[in-house]
Amino acid sequence: MIATPLENLGRYKALGSAFAKAVEWIEAGGWETLPEGRHEIAGAEVYALVSRYDSKAPEEARYETHRDYIDIQIVVSGKEIVEARSAVGLAVSVPYKPDIEFYALPEPGTGHEFLLAPGTALVFFPEDAHRPGLAIRGVPEPIHKVVVKVAV
Repeated sequence: MIATPLENLGRYKALGSAFAKAVEWIEAGGWETLPEGRHEIAGAEVYALVSRYDSKAPEEARYETHRDYIDIQIVVSGKEIVEARSAVGLAVSVPYKPDIEFYALPEPGTGHEFLLAPGTALVFFPEDAHRPGLAIRGVPEPIHKVVVKVAV
């Protein structure tokens, strides 16, 4: 997993040509005004999902992983906590279906908390279980988010 200011995301272009395409798309801007839904960048290799929702209480959120994609998560507006940890040792609660698998909640305090706010990017690889959309101090707020999916 990677947590970085958006302006430093370009340092990671060496992770591969698909990742570089994703970063170049983010750097070009315009994603801030896209409507909700899926937006093609490079076919199934790189695409963006735009969503709007209210952040939620921890008991309403699950850890997830994606076998076939790296997630680059950024927010246009709002702030949320994203917990992350290795998927090793987590019990599957909803078996894999393209492209997501969900896990039962582990013991509290076994993950790392990241603040996802405008100007920040969080990058999750297939082995990184992550639990996005958590309300800060339990107070829900509207989130406008873009997740760029990069095939591995």
